[in-house]
Amino acid sequence: MMITSKSIAPITIIFLLYLVSCVSSQQETKFLNHGFVEANLLKFGSSKVYPSGLLELTNTSMRQIGQAFHGFPIPLANPNSTNLVSFSTSFVFAITPGPGSPGHGLAFVISPSMDFSGAFPSSYLGLFNTSNNGNSLNHILAVEFDTVQAVELNDIDDNHVGIDLNGVVSIESTSAAYFDDREAKNISLKLASGKPIRVWIEYNATEMMLNVTLAPLDRPKPNVALLSRKLNLSGIISQENYVGFSAATGTVTSSHLVLGWSFSLEGEALDFDITKLPSLPDPPAPLSPSPSPPNSTKKNTNNTKIIIICAASATVAIMILILLVFRFFRGNQTFFTGGARKFSHQTISSATGGFDNSKLLGERNSGSFYKGQLTPTEIIAVKKVTCSTRQQKTTLIAEIDVISKIKQKNLVNLHGYCSKGNEIYLVYEYAPNGSLDRFLFSNDRPVLTWSDRFCIIKGIASALQYLHSEGPKPLIHGNVKASNVLLDEELNSRLGDFGQGSRHSTTGHVAPEQLETGKATRDTDVYAFGVLMMEIVCGRKAIEPTKPPEEISLVNWVLQGFKKGDLLEICDTRIDRESLVAREVLLVLKTGLLCANRSPEARPMMKQVFRFLDGTESLPHDGPRHIKHA
Repeated sequence: MMITSKSIAPITIIFLLYLVSCVSSQQETKFLNHGFVEANLLKFGSSKVYPSGLLELTNTSMRQIGQAFHGFPIPLANPNSTNLVSFSTSFVFAITPGPGSPGHGLAFVISPSMDFSGAFPSSYLGLFNTSNNGNSLNHILAVEFDTVQAVELNDIDDNHVGIDLNGVVSIESTSAAYFDDREAKNISLKLASGKPIRVWIEYNATEMMLNVTLAPLDRPKPNVALLSRKLNLSGIISQENYVGFSAATGTVTSSHLVLGWSFSLEGEALDFDITKLPSLPDPPAPLSPSPSPPNSTKKNTNNTKIIIICAASATVAIMILILLVFRFFRGNQTFFTGGARKFSHQTISSATGGFDNSKLLGERNSGSFYKGQLTPTEIIAVKKVTCSTRQQKTTLIAEIDVISKIKQKNLVNLHGYCSKGNEIYLVYEYAPNGSLDRFLFSNDRPVLTWSDRFCIIKGIASALQYLHSEGPKPLIHGNVKASNVLLDEELNSRLGDFGQGSRHSTTGHVAPEQLETGKATRDTDVYAFGVLMMEIVCGRKAIEPTKPPEEISLVNWVLQGFKKGDLLEICDTRIDRESLVAREVLLVLKTGLLCANRSPEARPMMKQVFRFLDGTESLPHDGPRHIKHA
């Protein structure tokens, strides 16, 4: 057959198309990126690539989500069967903390979609939210490098590596470390050190084994993996998936950086030439040391004169600056004193629109709450408290200084206060979802899932444990109830109204000895928390006079349900029964009964309660069977 000039063109085009398809196929199954300037990368959220090739997923701004995925889907299953193929990936990352503690971490992700539009930042790492966390329909495998301990998500510490399936509650996790082959032991590795860390993630489809290995960049790959988990991914990973990274920040922040990435199907990922990886940004330069003093006596004398003149000038300048700053802040009436920020009444009034009724969030016996806006990006909640005596006002201001120093993720942060006449205005962080009682006892909020409720309960327990025994000064809350639990945008619980001497609980929340003495103690906090746990599970108040006689007291009703063995029947009927985790429901209700014992000596301490809920300590064998209740 003779090839003519007319037939050459189509043949050439077909050949070129074949070459392109081969190249595309190669790109989809194996790649090596030293930096990401020319990488086939799709970026979302806050992620960006610097001219050096460094991939930044998040910077140190709060509540960011940054993601980056390889541009082509990866065929992780054989096209004619459901059998998975093996894969191997390696990457180099660095986490540089912002001011304060680092947060929250990054994850390597395999997902059927790159659409995470409904995901939350912070502990959800930009991948999930409270409603889909743990949902088997997600079909997502992630390996997380987490720098915040989210107690409600069962995190083991604030520096761990975890294997996640369809949610951020890890099925396997361990503290970050690498195996030193010479010393034959694991050596701790700080994820948020600001130094580059190399990761190898390998899945053997034949043995169904997933291995995760870490090491500092200058170390070879250790012989022993940090995490090894036998895992059948056939029900998780579908035919084609996207591979990439997701990172997030919350109220604590970090820069999450990726320097290089290698990936391969059915073979070991290509190794890096570390000299080709982009450099990390230089840390701030240390202050230069003072030059050595000259030896000459004459120079010493001259230098002494110069120092005296400079010191005198500096002293005058500092005094002038202090006066100017004082005058400035006096004009704005916003300054700091005794550890707590003090606001002017004008600032608070302006932020709340003159305490307009449209800004009213709610009214409690202890005060009224208003929504305010200090700046375009800073929303606050202001509690207005009227003091009946001068002594009450003095005591409250003294307590504010203590409260303002208490920082814990499940406590409402107090920003500061304002004092005018017999009124005190407490300025708190704003929780957009309001108080828990609105979700439990009214129909104007979405129904909380069981997963939400269990996380909320563990969050409150964590807050009370911190107040009782872990904070800078042991504190008693004295007013534990649903209206004092606030929910942030991710429905995380934030316990508020603590340490102010406000004791206005209803009879249903008050321990018997508190009714007699009027004194709040750690034991009465435990009692109130026990009742609150039952309210959260059952979706009703502690005392409801309109109920049948046997159901008026929630504690007695739960106790009867325990004796009959039908505790699951008294759960809030609005909860989807398919989502109920029977083991968790029984654990919470039994723990609640232990806490609500009439005898203070028989109640567990909060740290023990937290261990019950966290699963690190078993309930007493007898449970609440032999204890006395109201």
